[in-house]
Formats: sequence, structure tokens, C-alpha cells
Amino acid sequence: MKQVDEFLANVPWGILKIEAVGGDGDIPDADPDRRPVSANETCVTVTVLHGDFGQVRVRIGSDVALEEDTLAFSGSILCPTRMLEISDIVGDTSYLQLPISADRVEIGIGLDRSEMAEVVTIRLQER
Repeated sequence: MKQVDEFLANVPWGILKIEAVGGDGDIPDADPDRRPVSANETCVTVTVLHGDFGQVRVRIGSDVALEEDTLAFSGSILCPTRMLEISDIVGDTSYLQLPISADRVEIGIGLDRSEMAEVVTIRLQER
């Protein structure tokens, strides 16, 4: 896995999805009014600025710093394909695919704000 990667995206529906490539389709409900990040054993959803209103900057890697006051999620998901994908919620647009050397990956997510985040920082640690 690269140490740090970054991309800009106009995100349809304002929801990013993080899961193994070819995921099982079990997507946790996103609830932008109550919690910016939702997760289950195989997938994480992150509510962000809707693509109609602008771009979201996503930084991802094992060496990104997460400040305690920006931490919105810390947990792990299964990644049986050993290829992690970040896409829009319906999977029409794949923004990034990363090889993972383990079947499970620890994920920490930091947001610049809890509603309509414009900067998302994702720290990955393989288990």
C-alpha cells in the first residue's frame, strides 16, 4: 500500500463508500443528520459535501495524521479480496483502489466538520 494518496472528487449523493472490491453489497445506512460515518463488518460509509456543491478532498494512507478532535470513526472491516476500494455510494465511480496485504484493515476517519465534510482523512492499518 502506498504511504499517502490524495484525490479530489465530486461525490454524487454526498456519500463515500469504503469496502473490498466486489463487496458483498451489505452497505450500512448513511445518516447525515445523526452520524457522519456508519459501518458494519464489510463496509464504511462517510457523508460528505454533495457533488452538486463542490469537491471533497480525500487523503488516504498508513502515514496520515488524525487529530483527536477530527476523529469521526475508528474500527475495522473485512477485506477478503485484499483490494480496498473507495467509491460513491452506488459504486458507479471508483475513486481509488488500494492493495491490502491482510484480510482485515483498521480504518480511522477524520473529518474537517461533521456535516458536509470537505476534507476526509483516512488512515489504514493492515491487521
